[in-house]
Amino acid sequence: MIMSVFVVCLQFSSNANNGHLLANGLPDSRSRDEIPLGMVGVGGSHKTLIPRRNLSALNQRQDQNSIGVGIVKPGQLVDMSGKPPRYQQQQSGGDPRAINYVGSPDNNRIQVYGDGKAVPNNPSNNNWQDQQQSKTWQNNGNGGNNYYIPALRVVHFDLKGAPPKVSYFKQIFPVLKEAGANAILLEYEDMFPFTGPLAPVSAKNAYSKEDIQTILNLAKTHHFEVIPLVQTFGHLEFVLKLKEFRDLREVDDFPQAICPSRNESFNLVEHIIDQVMALHPNIRWLHVGCDEVYHLGYCSKCMRLDRDNLFLSHVARVARYVRDKHKVIPIVWDDMLRQMPTEKLKEFQLGTLVEPMVWTYVKDVYRFVPYNVWMSYSEVFPFVWAASAFKGAFGETLTVPNVKMHLENNEAWLEVMAEQHKKFSNFRGIVITGWQRYDHLATLCELFPAGLPSLIIDLLTVTQGYFSQTLFTKFHNILQCTVHQRVQVDFETDPHLWQRASSCFFPGSAVFRMTQHHSEAVKRVDDYLYDVTIHKAWMTEYNVRHNISSPMRVDEGLADYSSVYYPLTSLVRTARDALREVFDEYTVAEWIEQNIYPYIVKMEKLWKEATNLKKPKVWPKRPLPPLDLLKKYSVGVINEDDDDLGHAAA
Repeated sequence: MIMSVFVVCLQFSSNANNGHLLANGLPDSRSRDEIPLGMVGVGGSHKTLIPRRNLSALNQRQDQNSIGVGIVKPGQLVDMSGKPPRYQQQQSGGDPRAINYVGSPDNNRIQVYGDGKAVPNNPSNNNWQDQQQSKTWQNNGNGGNNYYIPALRVVHFDLKGAPPKVSYFKQIFPVLKEAGANAILLEYEDMFPFTGPLAPVSAKNAYSKEDIQTILNLAKTHHFEVIPLVQTFGHLEFVLKLKEFRDLREVDDFPQAICPSRNESFNLVEHIIDQVMALHPNIRWLHVGCDEVYHLGYCSKCMRLDRDNLFLSHVARVARYVRDKHKVIPIVWDDMLRQMPTEKLKEFQLGTLVEPMVWTYVKDVYRFVPYNVWMSYSEVFPFVWAASAFKGAFGETLTVPNVKMHLENNEAWLEVMAEQHKKFSNFRGIVITGWQRYDHLATLCELFPAGLPSLIIDLLTVTQGYFSQTLFTKFHNILQCTVHQRVQVDFETDPHLWQRASSCFFPGSAVFRMTQHHSEAVKRVDDYLYDVTIHKAWMTEYNVRHNISSPMRVDEGLADYSSVYYPLTSLVRTARDALREVFDEYTVAEWIEQNIYPYIVKMEKLWKEATNLKKPKVWPKRPLPPLDLLKKYSVGVINEDDDDLGHAAA
């Protein structure tokens, strides 16, 4: 792919309400790539062509922790156009810490803070409020397309399934930092070391307090903003599944949501928040969940109340508790708010209490979060967040994510943020989620290392503000790929990046490669079983039930058995060794039981059935007796004395 290099003009604004980084550019004469980005808005479905351009001039001076924008030192000559003009340093009149670089002949300008960082990487320093502003690259030279760079680029760790060893965080944090991450969202659930009345909630393999402190120290070393996530309304299965807390369920049959009308429910929430905050004393935000509260207004107390009021009153109460006692800002998932009237949100003063995190994981963001929702939110909330996904969104039992689909989701969010950010005082940033279970009681979906190539290309994209094939140069370096392929990635033929990343040696790369071996082994099993038990006529379920077949044909069917079965058993050992590098033995066993063992069972069952089919030396004459279980459908009920029913017509 040939990408256009173009002249860029940057201005880093100190306006606290907007804080945008503007870039004006003119393309050179070379070809540019355009991709369709599907959007569904108020006017219906349409396609928006987003030109991709290579801001390589900006990337010539860049630090690995500030991808796509670059590090410019005060007093340094800056080449912004691909030409060799000389630039002069000027003090900015708007902000005493900012410096303008103005050059001739193009009068291109970049304004940066005195530390030289166009994109701040340390959200914890004293200038955090000024530095944590999102930026918009604006191409006024061609259609006015904006390239949006969210200030906070947050990686989600869903620890309710396959929690990594603490040592893995030490390996993975530098990788995430290099790709552009500057914050993490830690969703503990039962991996948190609860104490006192909450002690039964913690999993047997929960992190210790020392483990969590180690993770937080590593985050501090890498200048990551840390945002814990605690469930305070829905998705409390990890608590409500236990007999000690069963009476707090809104619906006894479903351990998903607490009853908000019971004081004991709020006491539970207080204990959860207090214990998590005790181990995270210096955070700025606490995510309090509140998504997908499906069971609301069902109990005898709640059913008499308006459902919206019921929800909002609980959220407001939780938010006030978090703000008043712990002095941090609560974040909530937005899905329960989308259909609520604007005036209702204002009535409960939600705009002064919480910051919504708007989430959807598809390409058509506006289909699920239409324009009227953004208008409503802008009237209520000064600050909002976005949430995309790099895994855990397109199939509950997947083992590796479709990189193309997740990249399209992140690209779509950049487009939406570029369009919507001016409605708010600040678009805080984007959380790239990586769900490990669809809920607490579900099986595992894609493991974190299996999704890392997807995460890295998503991080690079949101850090640069747009996707281009040139990002794969950084991708190869970050993931320690021994083969740097120069050909463009074809996501249609390599949707999981198995071809592109097969020679990479990032932390957990053996897990990623193992998923390809697993996919191939599973396909061989499925194809083989279909061939011998469905396509061919001698080892079907009918043959097995009646124990009748041709031994010769059975042997023919078993000819390829070893070539299918033994690679499967070998895969168990490969998976075991790869998984042990990242996870504890519980996760190793769980993943293998869910993803390999069922196929071993199917193959061994086939062998046993085939062995039984070959035992008979004589066989019954036809017709074979009808299956007894069919009689409940009035099938096979034959009167032997009735010629019309019991015998074929002459």
